[in-house]
Amino acid sequence: YRHCVEALSRQSGVTEETVARAAIQLATEAVPRDGASTRTAHVGFYLNDKGRARLESVVRVRWSLRRSFTRTVRQYPMFWYVGPLLVITAATASLVLKPVFPFGWNDWRVWLLMVLGITGASQMAVALVNLLTNLMVGPRLLPRLDFSEGIPADDRTMVVIPTLLTSPQAITDLLEGLEIRYLGNRDPNLFFALLTDFRDAPEPVEPDDADLLRLVRDGVQSLNARYSPEGVTVFHLFHRSRVWNPHERLWMGYERKRGKLEQFNALLRGGPREPFSEIIGDLALLPTIQYVLTLDTDTGLARDAARKLIGTMAHPLNRPRFDPPTGRVVEGYAIMQPRTPISLLSANRSRFAQLSAGEAGIDPYTREVSDVYQDLFAEGSYVGKGIYDVDAFREATAGRFPENLILSHDLVESGYARSALVSDVELHEDHPASFAAEMSRRHRWI
Repeated sequence: YRHCVEALSRQSGVTEETVARAAIQLATEAVPRDGASTRTAHVGFYLNDKGRARLESVVRVRWSLRRSFTRTVRQYPMFWYVGPLLVITAATASLVLKPVFPFGWNDWRVWLLMVLGITGASQMAVALVNLLTNLMVGPRLLPRLDFSEGIPADDRTMVVIPTLLTSPQAITDLLEGLEIRYLGNRDPNLFFALLTDFRDAPEPVEPDDADLLRLVRDGVQSLNARYSPEGVTVFHLFHRSRVWNPHERLWMGYERKRGKLEQFNALLRGGPREPFSEIIGDLALLPTIQYVLTLDTDTGLARDAARKLIGTMAHPLNRPRFDPPTGRVVEGYAIMQPRTPISLLSANRSRFAQLSAGEAGIDPYTREVSDVYQDLFAEGSYVGKGIYDVDAFREATAGRFPENLILSHDLVESGYARSALVSDVELHEDHPASFAAEMSRRHRWI
């Protein structure tokens, strides 16, 4: 906010105190009109949100030509994004295809070259427009509350790892990863849980099921004995048994990862516990959980990353507003997706990983990170690893999707629940070590 006040003061020629007083006055006037809990009653709405244009008119800001153009682009993002895409694609394709026009439209080769030419030109246009957008608009950083001294009880959060129980070694690695995430993010109002299923199977019970469940149960209880001998339980386990899926003709966890999270969200709000055959933890704690931070098995949680994400979610300008007529979140965000670069260890695991992982490791200082969707449209893409508001997420997605039709669920969920990219928070994940593993993952996504 101080940066915003300084910029407005510099461009308007008035003192910083005058700018701050004007913002406070606008927020104060909105309280009797819109209510004290609305976005317009928050001073940040006028310093760094949709109300900024009104504050600029009050203090009579005189922007440069580039700044004025940037504000126009953000005001009409679809026009300024799709328009240049179409123009560049058409211009490039016409130049490439000009030599084949004399052959006539009845020649099938002309149509084939036209399809290939337009496809290639469109890819170049997307890259060019994205680059120009990043240069002109710049990163859009989300406001955040400072929770470095602790997470408030009203913003209590559960970190969950939806996963499969496949082998004793995998369970050992899973419990070790859970402990590491906890040690880097200790807080009295931050809790950790495993949401587990058995592997898909032709029978409801496999011979090694009992041993695998005993291992994970003993591991969670051991972590609780070590880190929470008294008081609130830190580590939890929610395990589901297999159910028959007539579509797949297998016994499996209901709707896989999406089903785990949907049933867990329902349990947090007093729903049935029957979907979970094994529960370790404090059930009285569950109704107090405001946010869920979901991670993949191979996703690391950097030190204090949870506090930063929770602080961003809890900020008044980011809180979601659900619109019942459309069934969507229309303001704020129900989901926040951090950046997920490849971990340095994973990127050096094999020659294939070195060639395909790109930049890896931690690099928070050398540059600001820009994302076209977040910077231009104020929305990001959810890729399944992030934090969400339990109530808003349930309102937007519960019961909306048909069974046995959605496997890669994250993008469609963010279309209803509205997702933001938190570009200054990183969660590192693994990269496939072989070409076969990469193709297997892409096949699953497709």
